[in-house]
Amino acid sequence: MKIGIDLGHECYPDTGAIGIVAEETIINNVGALVISKLRDLGHEVIELRPENANSVNDSLQKRYNKANNNNVDVCVSIHANCGGGHGTEIFTYGAKDVCGASEILKKICDIGFNNRGIKDGKNLAMVRRPSAPAMLIEICFCDSQSDVDLYSNNIENIANAIVEGLTGQASNKYSVGWNQDDVGWFYSSDGNDYYKSCWKQIKEDYYHFNDIGYADCNKWILAVSYTH
Repeated sequence: MKIGIDLGHECYPDTGAIGIVAEETIINNVGALVISKLRDLGHEVIELRPENANSVNDSLQKRYNKANNNNVDVCVSIHANCGGGHGTEIFTYGAKDVCGASEILKKICDIGFNNRGIKDGKNLAMVRRPSAPAMLIEICFCDSQSDVDLYSNNIENIANAIVEGLTGQASNKYSVGWNQDDVGWFYSSDGNDYYKSCWKQIKEDYYHFNDIGYADCNKWILAVSYTH
């Protein structure tokens, strides 16, 4: 599936709301994971946020034109709300349940967010203008402390909810193959777990993984001698 992902705002003068956490921080953190997870599942992702714009209207036009020019199958715009409310809502044209919108909403709200429903977004450019079925997801309210706390503790879970609701596929926790974090390198063969307390042959080399899953060498490209 070819999916247009619009990371809202962050294209001056098209800027997001400022709350306890900036809207753009929420968009970027969740959106980056959504894009990565969709690609790991084999989907083609077209990123729609432009690098520059002369106005808010110009920013929006560049986004939906890119979606249309690339003939995406679905267009998803990711945002966070502001204004004193609580919870998650999704806007679609005519409030229709398109492309798994109700499933995305349910999965996000299962995390603990208030369900504000699917609403009519026919007046929103990123709902009205794409040729493909489109939705705009308001993940949470960036000026609500309870929403921000839920978001902060569930960034990956929110991304998984969007990916799984949109595609019907389980989202991998990790990239298949080598992964790196602040501690070191680890290896996942299926995207959901990783090797621990074992030797494993990966391609032509053997690697030892410690009891918490990290390769014992400081760079995975260096082979570790296999010994009994």
